[in-house]
Amino acid sequence: MIIVVTELTIMVLLEPLFGANHLAMAFVDSATLIFVCSPSIYFLLIKPMARNLFEKAEAERNLKEVQETNQFLRLDAESRIKTEVLERTKADARIQFQARILAVVQQAVVATGKGGIILYWNRFAEWMFGWTEDEVRNQTLAKVTGFTSEAARTGLSGFGAVKGWSGEVKALRRDGSSFPAYLTCSPIWRADGSVAGFVYTFIDITDRKSAEAAIRDSEEKYSTVVENSPTGIFIYRNGRLEFANQRFFQMVGRPDSDLVGMDVAEIIHPEDWSMVRELWRRRLAGTGATQDYECRILNSAGEIRWISGRTALIRYGGQMALLGNIQDITERHKAEQALRDSRETLHRLSARLMSAQESERQRVARELHDSIGQSLSAVKFMVERALDEQEQSGVDSQQGKTLRAVVPVIQASVEEVRRISMALRPTTLDDLGLLATIAWFTREFQITYPHMEVDRLIEVEEFEVPESLKTNIFRILQEAMNNAAKYSEASRITVALRQVLGDLQLMVGDNGVGFNLSEPRRHASGGGFGLASMRERAELFGGSLILTSSPDEGTMVVARWSLSDRP
Repeated sequence: MIIVVTELTIMVLLEPLFGANHLAMAFVDSATLIFVCSPSIYFLLIKPMARNLFEKAEAERNLKEVQETNQFLRLDAESRIKTEVLERTKADARIQFQARILAVVQQAVVATGKGGIILYWNRFAEWMFGWTEDEVRNQTLAKVTGFTSEAARTGLSGFGAVKGWSGEVKALRRDGSSFPAYLTCSPIWRADGSVAGFVYTFIDITDRKSAEAAIRDSEEKYSTVVENSPTGIFIYRNGRLEFANQRFFQMVGRPDSDLVGMDVAEIIHPEDWSMVRELWRRRLAGTGATQDYECRILNSAGEIRWISGRTALIRYGGQMALLGNIQDITERHKAEQALRDSRETLHRLSARLMSAQESERQRVARELHDSIGQSLSAVKFMVERALDEQEQSGVDSQQGKTLRAVVPVIQASVEEVRRISMALRPTTLDDLGLLATIAWFTREFQITYPHMEVDRLIEVEEFEVPESLKTNIFRILQEAMNNAAKYSEASRITVALRQVLGDLQLMVGDNGVGFNLSEPRRHASGGGFGLASMRERAELFGGSLILTSSPDEGTMVVARWSLSDRP
């Protein structure tokens, strides 16, 4: 209605202005209508309708929120109920699992109320004490196990009921027998902080007590053995002595109170310390160093003592260490040194004796050759001359026949004197040398023993053999071949003189019956030198002699002298 009235009013007012121009009048009419009617339409129609729509939407939204809230609350309540049920189920399962654990645990577990009445008793407690859970129910812990409340109060006096208590107790079984047990007591707290009861765990420590007693007994035995050992015992780790027994301190001449500040380098002789330190280092490193050693130590008085030591690799304090044993061998070392000095003196005397013997042989051989031999030759010459004069005079008397019979005897005597002289000291050894003497001796030997064939292998020159060895080489050769002729029953003897790896080697071997080296044999008789003499001759001049033999395998004598240290 308002719009119609407004439209008529506008048309009447615009008629005089625009006349018949209806388009312009319509445009102005429309604009005026929109300008005039738009606020009215907004306030009278649009705004109320928009408010109603907003209120309706707000109401719908509130209704939806209320519905969603109600649904959430319903779901939340259901979820809480499910959660509580699930948690209760889990708690029940956890309780059952814990109960199963307590049932099979290898400890007696007992729970009591504050008054000591037993509320829980696991299976291991049944086995340990001999009471079933039904039998101990509503019984006190003191009555069943012998662990009294006074003992509990005494045990708890140091900590109170807050921290609990643990320690060793004497427990009783059902049959009245007692046993040592390790008890742990812990309080059970209520939500308000008060104590509801206690949990006790019992562990039978009978085996542990027996083991501890055995360990103490073993330690006492060990201490007795170590402290009364005749050898010094020590433990060496990280460059220091960690332990030493009384005998060790007696040997080094120091009190046991010096162990903490004792430096091993102060005990061992400075000239031997580097050797011992390197040996110990290699032992600790596991590189296979020898276990035994000998060195000198200095006691507190500055006296030098010899010790024999042995080390073993052990684990001490979580680290590798050396367990050492030392023994004082000063007297033995002095005796060995005296024996070595005696042997050296004996060797020198033997060398001088052999030298004197060779000189005497040479002198006797020269006297036989120059005196008796020449005298016999002169007698033979004069007899032969007398016989020649008788033949020239034509006188053939009985005296001439007797003299003619004496000539062969004199000649045999001359040969015997020459043989004895050559046996005592071959003149060829001084005049022609060793090689010629060996050739002469082997020829004479084969003539004397025609059933034995001699093979001679000489692979050195005369100048290659030192003068100091020539006589000894010949004497060893002479004795070895004479022994072979006497005892071997051999058909062949091999003699070899050669250089082997810078050494001069004499070898005399036969293919005879041989003998067992482990069986004792008498020395050669009749003035021979024997095996001991041959070895002594070889060793006196810096050589060695090796004898090898076995039954039916022959015998071989090998003498060697090093030429590298000779001019």
